[in-house]
Amino acid sequence: MSDRFDASLPAPHPGRWTRARDGDNSGDALRFASYQPPGGEAIPFVLDRFSFSGGQSKETAEYPFGGLWSNQRLNERPQELRVDGYLRGEQYIVRRNALVEALRIPTDDDSPGILDLPFWGRFPVVVAAGYDVSESSGEQGQCRVSIPFTRAGVSVQTRSLELDAGESSAAAAVELRAAAESAREAATLEFEARLDGGRLDLSMLRAGFGRITGALLAITGRLQGPTRILNMVTGGVMGILGLVNQGVRIPRELSMAMFNAATSIVGGIAEIKNSAALYGREIHSLSPAQSDNERSALLLFLSADGFALPDEAATASQASTKSATENLYKTMAYVASAEIIADMDDPTRESAAGYWRLLERLAQSIDMENPSVHAALADTRAALSKLLSTRSLSSEATRSLAEAAPLLSLAHYLGCDEAALRRLNSIADSFIVEGEVVYV
Repeated sequence: MSDRFDASLPAPHPGRWTRARDGDNSGDALRFASYQPPGGEAIPFVLDRFSFSGGQSKETAEYPFGGLWSNQRLNERPQELRVDGYLRGEQYIVRRNALVEALRIPTDDDSPGILDLPFWGRFPVVVAAGYDVSESSGEQGQCRVSIPFTRAGVSVQTRSLELDAGESSAAAAVELRAAAESAREAATLEFEARLDGGRLDLSMLRAGFGRITGALLAITGRLQGPTRILNMVTGGVMGILGLVNQGVRIPRELSMAMFNAATSIVGGIAEIKNSAALYGREIHSLSPAQSDNERSALLLFLSADGFALPDEAATASQASTKSATENLYKTMAYVASAEIIADMDDPTRESAAGYWRLLERLAQSIDMENPSVHAALADTRAALSKLLSTRSLSSEATRSLAEAAPLLSLAHYLGCDEAALRRLNSIADSFIVEGEVVYV
């Protein structure tokens, strides 16, 4: 079974119901239903009747003195499926025996059989007790079959692994936050040390943090979301420029202001995403620019390997201030990038690998001679790697559409979440999606 169990109905066979009924058969012949055991061949049969049952478990409490009753939903009940049909033809005995042997093959949630029905599609199923094969002397040349199934769910072992993975993911997230905080503190201490003892040039320092402010404002300018959040993020960035204009010359204060601004950007992106869910909207209900906040900011942070101050260093103090400021910005960008990647909602395997390569390139541009900085960034990298290893990263696939289709119908047909389709494709019109589509 897939590690992402979905109890919604499978995608039906495409086209009008008459096409689903006839399939590739000609004339008045109907599309056969079939049952395919794990690792075996599909056994076709003529479907006469199909029933699908489900519901929800509930707890009902009754109250005395006219208090009537209350219902509380507990869970969705397992979906039960039953097919009734026929095996006909000169070879029906061979196919009858093959079907019985197919039903005897063990099935479970991790190794389900596949029930394919003309009007419903393909269900992963577990054979239930009580299937029946009957023959009548008045109906020679055929036999009746009645087979109950339970739709496959999630095995106890898989569920246990998912719980373990969730715990591992939470532990890795805590570890990443601690490593990122250590990296910020180590980088700030190193920045102070590199500019100590007369190696600080105030004009270069002011110019450097002015350029840093501009780079961070370029990132915030790409963000789309509620005005309140955007104003908060922009205010955090402008705090750096405020310190520069006030004549603050203490490297630690400027470094902390820069890291605080980056943290406000990362937090603002998360808050924009969470605010949509808070008000009952999915992320895809935001504009395309809003739903792309993470990717836009991440790519700008990851491009910090080319960050350099334009001013030429004429003195030793200017050179030390210039190199220290550039290295501080790159370190900040590395930490912010790791935090954004960690907060992404299940990136694809291809995109995660691409971000990881850019992160490695950024790391190579950072001067890590300071042991504390080196250790903190290594811990950040290790925690991010551990966190990504707990995710179920899906591979991208492509499908060329022969004709335009609505987004919701396409998502159902491909078995891909609508939000994922929007994230992977530039979809301007939800009613007309055409061309080549990327999905997971």
